[in-house]
Amino acid sequence: MITKLLLIDDDEELCVELRQVLEAEGFEVDIVFDGSQGLKRLQEKPYHIIILDLKLPGLNGYGVLKGIRKTTENIKVMVLSGRPLGEPLLKEDGVSQDEEEKVLNMADVVMNKPFMVKNFLQKVKALMGE
Repeated sequence: MITKLLLIDDDEELCVELRQVLEAEGFEVDIVFDGSQGLKRLQEKPYHIIILDLKLPGLNGYGVLKGIRKTTENIKVMVLSGRPLGEPLLKEDGVSQDEEEKVLNMADVVMNKPFMVKNFLQKVKALMGE
């Protein structure tokens, strides 16, 4: 069985790099660059893993994660964050510290950017039980 991943991140260069790495490992990878498109794609096609950036244009990653968990608990979600978790949130992040913690607890894995590709792959494979 091929594992299907949806990568939701507005960093196009990172997305292309991660897609190449993941496809080389046998994953099928789709990419969208904003949160609203991510939720729309989830309604159109089933996925095993969602890789989700928090800072997205339009609907941010917090909103996407809440939307995912309203519909299913079965999809594994890896959250990517460019801001070290626990640092004070900015007004433009659109969530409070309490809400951030509550929402991030809905994720299966949280990983800070930048990261080593080897560590990223280990975490993705762990989500599939490999």
